Parts: sequence; C-alpha cells; structure tokens
Amino acid sequence: MNKRTLLNLLKYGLAIGMMVYVVWSNWGDARGTAGKIIVGAADGDGDVSGQVVAYSPDESITIQEKEPFGQKKDPIELALKPKGKTEVVGPGDTPLPEGETIAPGKTVTAASISRGLAYVWQRHAVDKVPVHWGYFALAFAIGFVSILSTFFRWYVLVRAVGLPFRLADSMRLGFIGLFFNTFLPGSVGGDAIKAWFLAKEHSRRTLAVATVIMDRAIALWAMVWFVALLGGAFWLGGQLVGEGAEQCRKIVVIAWVIVAASMLVWGLLGLLPGRRADLFAERLERLPRVGGHAAELWRAVWIYRCRPRTVYGVMALSLAGFVGFVFLFYYSMLTLWDPGSRQKVPDLMQHFLIVPIGLVIQAMPLFPGGAGIGELGFGVLYRWLGKSEASGVLGSLVQRVIMWVYGLIGYGVYRRMHLALPPDEPAAPEPDRSGPVYVSRSLGGAGEDELSRTGENQ
Repeated sequence: MNKRTLLNLLKYGLAIGMMVYVVWSNWGDARGTAGKIIVGAADGDGDVSGQVVAYSPDESITIQEKEPFGQKKDPIELALKPKGKTEVVGPGDTPLPEGETIAPGKTVTAASISRGLAYVWQRHAVDKVPVHWGYFALAFAIGFVSILSTFFRWYVLVRAVGLPFRLADSMRLGFIGLFFNTFLPGSVGGDAIKAWFLAKEHSRRTLAVATVIMDRAIALWAMVWFVALLGGAFWLGGQLVGEGAEQCRKIVVIAWVIVAASMLVWGLLGLLPGRRADLFAERLERLPRVGGHAAELWRAVWIYRCRPRTVYGVMALSLAGFVGFVFLFYYSMLTLWDPGSRQKVPDLMQHFLIVPIGLVIQAMPLFPGGAGIGELGFGVLYRWLGKSEASGVLGSLVQRVIMWVYGLIGYGVYRRMHLALPPDEPAAPEPDRSGPVYVSRSLGGAGEDELSRTGENQ
C-alpha cells in the first residue's frame, strides 16, 4: 500500500469518525431533554407548561399541559439531565425557597428543551410518521438548478479567454467534478479533474487551469458579497432583531470588512502595468516549493482582472446560485423538522447569513465531500444563534443525502455524454485599446499564452 492510498484511507477514517462523533453527541433522548425547570412560571416560546404528573429527580418529569376551552392532551414526558445538570429555579430564575421541591400537582414550566436525533429516529423510523416530502422535493429541485448554474458559470469563464469549449462539455466535466467533489477528500478534487481534462486538450494550459482556479475564487468572493449585501439590507430594514441578532450583525460587519479590503486590492490591480505583473509572476516562480502554484494563481487573477465585465457577470451568476443553495439547506432542514417539537430553528433570513459560512466550513480539506465537518459546522452555527444544534446537524445530513444523489447522477451523466473538446482556436479579437501587452509563460512548459491587457481593467 503506497503513501497516497494510506493517506486517503486516513481521510475517510477521519470523516467517518467525525460523523459518528457529531451524530452521537446530538443523539439525545427520544423524549426530549429539559435543560431547566421553572417552578410556578408561565410558559414561554418553545416551553412546556402545566401541572406535574410525575417526577423523578435526574431522570424524568411528566407534565400535563394546560389547554384552552377544556381541550385535553396527553401528558408530555421529558428526560432530565443527570447529576443535577437540569436547573430547578423559581420565576425569573430566582433560587427556590429552602425546602421547596417539585411534586405532583405543582405548576411548572420545562424550558430549554432539546430534542436530538433520537427523537427524529423515534418519530419517523419507529412511529412511521411521514417526512415532509414536499420540502425534500423543493430542496432537490432548487439545489439541482443551482448546481447547473455553476457549470454554466465555468463555461462563461472558459469562453471569455478564447478557449474553444462547448456548453455540453462544461456540463459533462462539471458533473464528473461534482462526483469527485462529493466523494473524494476535500472539495477541490473535482476542480483538479476539470482542470486536467481541459488543459490536456489545449496548448494554452495556463489559461485552462486559470479558468478553474478563478471559478472557485470568484465564487468565494461572490459569497462574501452575498452575505454583505443581504445582511446589510436586513440590518437597515430593522430585521436583525431578537435571538441571534447580535451574532448576525457580527457576520455582516466581518463580511463588509472583507468586501472593502478586497475591493481596495481589486482597484489597485487595475493600476498595475502589465510588465510589472509579468515580473511579479516570475518572482513568485522562484519561491521554493510553492513558487509554481503561487505564480499560477497570480496569473489566473491577472488574466481575469483584465476582463472585469466577465468577472462581474460571473459574480451575478454566483449570487443567484447562492440563493438556491440557501433554499437547498433550508428546505433540507424542514424535511425532518417537527414544528410540534418546540425546537427553535433559525428563520429564512438568518439562513441567508449562516449557510454561506457553513458551505465554507464544508469545503475544508481532509473530509470527503465535507462529511462530518459540515454537520459539525452547521450544528455549531445553529447553536451560536441560540437555536437547536441537532436541527442544524439534521439539515446538513439531509442535504448530504441530496448531494450524494447529485454526485451519482453526475457520474451517470458523465458516462453517457460524449466529450468532444474542439481544438485550439485563436482567441477572439478584442477592440483596439491602448495599454501594455502582458505575456504569461505557460506553467506547463509548452508554448506561451499571450493575453492583451485591455483598457477594460480600469
């Protein structure tokens, strides 16, 4: 067994271990667990209030809820945390008077109720309650359209630099990239496959690789813009209020700081002469170990900095795609969510701010398709907003199932579609504008890629 195989097996083991840990830590009790018992208090949002039917310290409490108009409901049994970890307090979180305890007949409110994945398993696998297939279908359809938009986005980037490329080929390579992204460690395996296929068919290999690098880079930049623009609109509209509002405002502020810094760099690049850009690439190539990759990344940035209209168009496509990915996760979460479980989940507006962050976490290397780390990330984000962590994990698990289906569909489409990349053709002529000419040396060592730096970059 060679080192590469061993390393990949370790990555899969890490992902499986992370997934097991996240599921185990969010499994909980099928009855639900009360984090706090308030003696004599009125109920609140997500709480269970009524008379005590039965009580076993550190084990369980059964409450008969008060119902209007004489309606009768079955008593609700909740688990309690062991070793006194479930708080027992009076109204307003005041300590109970000495000697007062919980007893049958007393009015109490069970608060901070958490229902883990065990509740979902009991409800759907044991009690056979149907899942919300309508939400699942919506998540699948919207997510699939968003996936297709990423393939079209790459197609636009490839054609913008004059490489011959068919839309059908972008779909086929996009689907095989999706398959590798879903099932291989990290989320860049599919990008490498796409770059390899495209580069081996053309002599201008730097341009071919640059399209894939910049597809990912522009998408990441658009994601930050997405959070900044929508978050700013929500904030100005007075909608960032209530539980989790402070955390959401922090996300928006950080997004705007990144936007401001990146726009400053983007503007300064527009003032850089082509000759200096070429010299900078040569200096990067002399760096030990990472020099070739750094120079390649720089050339990719420079190539598209000279084509700002293409970048802005691709960013618009990315913004539209992110709307779809937010709905993909939101409806995935609702697929198995029970409104009667009294679990607090972020509203749709809050999902527009946290889903992009979750997608970045999910793209971390070492985890095939982000398995395990994605569930952990979304769970932590939900908890950070004061919501049900298990619901965030559950939403990520349903989304993962959908992504697995996408990946398998992608492999099937790849096998059926015929790949026929046309040979190199001269880059489309551009309007004659004054400006220096930038010549990028191919990293592959075969020929040169010539790119005229136009006046567009102002």
